[in-house]
Amino acid sequence: MPVGLQAFRGKRLREARLARGLYMNALGDMLGITGTAISRYEEDTDKPQYDRLVAIAKHLNFPIEFFLQPEWPERPDVVHWRSRSAETKYAREMTEQRMIWLCEVFSYLERDVNFPQLKLPDLQLPDFRALAAAKIEHAAESVREHWKLRELPIPDACLALENAGIPVVNLEITSEKQDGFCFFSKILERPFVGINSQNMSAARARYDVAHELGHAVLHRMVTPQQLRDPSLNKLIEQQAHRFAGAFLFPQEAFRFEVMSPTLDYFCALKKRWGMSIAAMIYRAYDLGMIDDQERSILYRNLARRGWRGPLQEPFDNPSDMPIERPRMLRRGIGVVLDQGTSRSAMKAALALPEREIEQLAGLDRGFFTPAEVHQLATPKRRLPLRALDVESGQVIEFSRSQKKGD
Repeated sequence: MPVGLQAFRGKRLREARLARGLYMNALGDMLGITGTAISRYEEDTDKPQYDRLVAIAKHLNFPIEFFLQPEWPERPDVVHWRSRSAETKYAREMTEQRMIWLCEVFSYLERDVNFPQLKLPDLQLPDFRALAAAKIEHAAESVREHWKLRELPIPDACLALENAGIPVVNLEITSEKQDGFCFFSKILERPFVGINSQNMSAARARYDVAHELGHAVLHRMVTPQQLRDPSLNKLIEQQAHRFAGAFLFPQEAFRFEVMSPTLDYFCALKKRWGMSIAAMIYRAYDLGMIDDQERSILYRNLARRGWRGPLQEPFDNPSDMPIERPRMLRRGIGVVLDQGTSRSAMKAALALPEREIEQLAGLDRGFFTPAEVHQLATPKRRLPLRALDVESGQVIEFSRSQKKGD
């Protein structure tokens, strides 16, 4: 049996290390040991002594208790990534650890909170390789109808998913190549959606939410092997794009409102429908309202106006269009606290760094940090009672604590 703390969980060390984006050798250098020693800890071949565990927790900025708790028994099998380009394995692994912790936070809250049941229509869709554009448009319209959204703009796309039992999380992901992700938890029996809120406009975030919903609706039966096939993965992403446009701006409403597919016209519709100008250009192309050449011209003109790229379009400023914030887990936290659980007890039960819990649950930064108490009012110093001796003319002082009759 390995010598050391027997309660230590090697997989927890791996989660924390990957979440911090560290190679084994890099963490080993911090601790003054080899990468091989880290590997043996992670494989539970060796167990660290208590002082070594304290050093590990300090360097990774995790509570010691995190490394002593059993890990979540399920790892994401199929993850749909919303990426602008090829992403490194390590960057994705950093985010995948947070997917695991997202499931843990949800499971912890679900013991005391009744979250909305998953409400997705049974569309009897064929294999994704046989999904025609018309089928995808119909799927998006069916979801809107099932959720009673009608043919109107969706006020809050994030809230629409959460009302239907799909938890959404905004993460500050340092990688600019990751826009979002979607995965399904068999244990919790629901999909989860994550959005990278770092330098993200409200319109882009709404589109990413709708894109990930497309994966949850269209691609439940996709296998990991199919996702690794570049041609199939490209098709899957194209289908999710089509679904996102149809979900946010249904075709009948789009044809009715877009009288002229110009940049100025799209700009006028942006705040109403919460959809970027670039996405509306592509939507017009999908619906056959413009051809390849017209689409290219519109994109070139978009660049000439300086409207192409992150946070470059009109109304991309948060003061014009605030980014939508998830509510489900934040409200779940509120329910648990209202039932008498303290913030410190909740933090101890989850055993995650404060900032990780705050991000996953959509809490304000510093939620678990006790506010500094300042005394705004203090009693004045009580002056002694004074009386004038009428015979001598002297002022006589009496102590307030002096009892009557003394």
